[in-house]
Amino acid sequence: MKTPNTLLRPIFATACLTGALLTCPLHSQTTATTTPVGFVTVTIPAAPSANVPSSRALSIPLYKSADFVGAVAAVDSVNQLSLTGAAFTVGQFASTTAPRLVRVKTSATAAHVGKFFIITANTATQLTVDLTGTGVTNIADVITAGVTPDTVEILPANTIGTVFGNASTLPTLAAGATASAADNVLLWNGTAWDTYFWTGTAGSPNNIWKRTGNTDRSNTVIYPDDGVFVVHKDTGSQAVITLMGTVPSTSEQSDIGASGNSFLANRFPTDTTLGSLGLHLLPGWSSGATANSADTVNVWNATTSAWDTYFWTGLIGSPNNIWKRTGNTDRSSTVISAGTAIYIAHTGASLNLTQALPYTP
Repeated sequence: MKTPNTLLRPIFATACLTGALLTCPLHSQTTATTTPVGFVTVTIPAAPSANVPSSRALSIPLYKSADFVGAVAAVDSVNQLSLTGAAFTVGQFASTTAPRLVRVKTSATAAHVGKFFIITANTATQLTVDLTGTGVTNIADVITAGVTPDTVEILPANTIGTVFGNASTLPTLAAGATASAADNVLLWNGTAWDTYFWTGTAGSPNNIWKRTGNTDRSNTVIYPDDGVFVVHKDTGSQAVITLMGTVPSTSEQSDIGASGNSFLANRFPTDTTLGSLGLHLLPGWSSGATANSADTVNVWNATTSAWDTYFWTGLIGSPNNIWKRTGNTDRSSTVISAGTAIYIAHTGASLNLTQALPYTP
């Protein structure tokens, strides 16, 4: 299994969050009295030198405003559901240029709230969704119709173009003819990093988000539970990325892939801790006497410019069973900052993490 240090250590530095919803630095929980719409600004410092880029491990803790909210009228197949009150245009939510998510907003089974799926097709009343990578084989397992139906919302997915800029809104990241010459946006695909870069100024048909070939990758979806790496190489100026949207108002669901590595977003615009994240409480999370024998959580340490690796030592309730890094100190209070992500190495079956809402909407 590849480790985060061997994959990522050369590209990391520190960054700061500011905005209408957050201030920098963040060391405490945020309390919201309403569900605000606003922005978060991520500032990545100028690169220390030409050979040492400045980078950010980024999460996107805000949603786009919903296109539709309604009750589930029926679950029609393993990946199809119909909605009460819907009168959609056929295919309107299956556009590759404007991808949409369907997300469980309310449910009689609280554990299902926050689960999301990408929409692949729609009729006037029915949605077809992609279950790949969600840990769900039948949508009826998480979405319920009936006397007290679940409600879902349809909302635009965040994409590379909407988050980082596109042909109509010039990215603040440095452009280049190749990935090595430009700033990079890295997405983890489950086994390796996909590297994207902007090729030039806005308005030109040849200036696009590239990965391989000349296909425009602006519409590549950044899923809500996925972290993103941004690598900034300009030594003369910082990069400023503004994230717009609504603050989450329910619990959130995050998928952790089977027997491999995942880069998991902090789903809320607040700090959390390793202990309160609750990974060690998941059935199937592997404990061990050492990091090499356990599932691990890797948190970037800006002071040392290296990953700190944590592992759970055993069963709940024993004084010797703790989150460890070095020595026998309990590291449960380790902060996972707002707007960041953690690198997970997991050896078992896929897991689903429920994160409770940490503030009052």
